[in-house]
Amino acid sequence: MAANLGRKVVLTWGGAAVPGVREKGVAINGEPIDITSDDDNGWRTLLDEPGERSVDISISGVTKSQLFLADLFAGTTQKPVTLTYPNGAVLSGTFHLASTSDTLPYKEAQTFEASLQSTGVVTFTPAQ
Repeated sequence: MAANLGRKVVLTWGGAAVPGVREKGVAINGEPIDITSDDDNGWRTLLDEPGERSVDISISGVTKSQLFLADLFAGTTQKPVTLTYPNGAVLSGTFHLASTSDTLPYKEAQTFEASLQSTGVVTFTPAQ
């Protein structure tokens, strides 16, 4: 796989690209189920199917809109999210806006952070 520039990975919230994003982080979790018993002689044994799968996305950037703040106060906390990589790979699903925050420094650019949590199935389509 070729390396990617982070700035070329596009994140959309409800079909619209989120303006001002600088950094994106993706954490994919497959929570294991411990099925260890006396039969395992003290060695942990995990079921080969996760108990819960989840994807968490964190983003931050320069505030160019108040999209997340407006949606949070309007109660619109779940929307389709798509991450499109420059090589054509796509991660998509419905995500819950878990939190958003603004930083308002005296002589610097206003910045934001947001945390998105998957709800339901998330798909990953590899690059062709």
